[in-house]
Amino acid sequence: MAKINDITMTSGIGFVPTAAVRDFAGNFEVWAAQHKADPDDFVVQERQPGLQCTVSTESDFPNPEDLDSAKGPLVAVTLVKYRHTTPAAIEGLARLLNMPVKNITAAGLKDRTARSAQMVVLEGVDLEHVRRHCFPDENVLREHGFFIKDARRCTKKLGKGHLEGNHFQIKLIVAGKTREQLEEYLAPRLEFLMRDHKGKRVPRVPNFFGRQRLGRRQNLLGVGVDLIENGLEAGVKRFICEVVENNDHPKANELRRQLAAKWAEAERIAEEKGQSVAEQFYCFLDMKKLLETIGYRGKPVYKMANMFIEYKLVNKILSTKCIERAVRELKDDLSLSVGAFQGYWFNQLLGDVNDEGAKISVKSLEVDKDGEPVIPLYFPGDERSVAFYRQWCPQAVPDQLDRKTKEIFLSNFNGRPGPRRPAFIFVNDLSYDVRDEVVSFCFSLRSGAYATTFLSYLFQLDTDGLEVEEK
Repeated sequence: MAKINDITMTSGIGFVPTAAVRDFAGNFEVWAAQHKADPDDFVVQERQPGLQCTVSTESDFPNPEDLDSAKGPLVAVTLVKYRHTTPAAIEGLARLLNMPVKNITAAGLKDRTARSAQMVVLEGVDLEHVRRHCFPDENVLREHGFFIKDARRCTKKLGKGHLEGNHFQIKLIVAGKTREQLEEYLAPRLEFLMRDHKGKRVPRVPNFFGRQRLGRRQNLLGVGVDLIENGLEAGVKRFICEVVENNDHPKANELRRQLAAKWAEAERIAEEKGQSVAEQFYCFLDMKKLLETIGYRGKPVYKMANMFIEYKLVNKILSTKCIERAVRELKDDLSLSVGAFQGYWFNQLLGDVNDEGAKISVKSLEVDKDGEPVIPLYFPGDERSVAFYRQWCPQAVPDQLDRKTKEIFLSNFNGRPGPRRPAFIFVNDLSYDVRDEVVSFCFSLRSGAYATTFLSYLFQLDTDGLEVEEK
């Protein structure tokens, strides 16, 4: 495997291949634009089969009888959140309803710096109990960061990808540009992105993974590389301890330095005793105490620093004295790191598909049931996936692959093939409004697609780094 640049692994620069993006967008000059200036400027509303979740305090069911007629042993609600990650909002909901977090499932993660709505499913809870805690109110949202509404029965839990897509309402700030200038700027760029495809004339763009895939610190690619090449302990250590100064909360940076010192102490003692790092109970107990230190407004610092997963990992290592067991029990939380590795190589390969004179033609790709081209993610448990990468992107295949990481994250025990991702996406229901220094977009994307990836074809977003030279 070709070595991934250290800068890319810790900053995300180069995760999206700049040249391919700009080439596909017509190589127009791009203006800088700020997004997420306020959570209300970035609204994400999940679409489930037969249901459009909304951030409104009003019900999403025009006919109230539909709520009462729903059947099933589980309870579904719409979770509306503000300035919260999905895991943090779910944890708050679990406390509100006095139920285990593990009994709440969702179809995906919604952006923290946003106002969002998504369906969640609750197991082992009484419907009327949930309804008594439905307070769809703006004051509740601002004070607590979330509310729930539309409690009804349902039959199935949710899992990753169990949604049709998302509808976005996004406001970009383009400083110093008038309405006329922005209209003149957008018209040719959007026209260039339009594609006549099977009778539809809508923007159809390459489906690159966005840098959200890399987490708040933008370092999940590095964590993924460590998990895959160096093993579970190396990946967990990096996830908990790595400091990325500019991308993290100051309190998180301070905590990570202290946690790294405790981890180093655990390594030293383990070597002296001939034991594993995870068996150094008192070192991890000290880590737990560090994360639980009470800070502003009586909150533990791990909450202030948004280190929920790190806190769960430390607790699991404490209770199991085994890194592998902790990782297996928190597989979903760490799978994003392995996903960042898969996403990086998917992006590089897709960039070759779209480069002029590319070595990979669209005709070389697999197609889905609708005849649309798809690209497999690198997945060692799927021989077709590995063969595809060996043929078209051999640098993606690791020289060494940790056996446990493969078993936990990169194999399907039921023998199913690995995941495929559409090479292109349609940007549906697109509309926009232009005013002085502001462009407001509305559009819908299928599940797994990134709104910021589409917007990066039109503007240089303040956080996407697409115009930074790749070394």
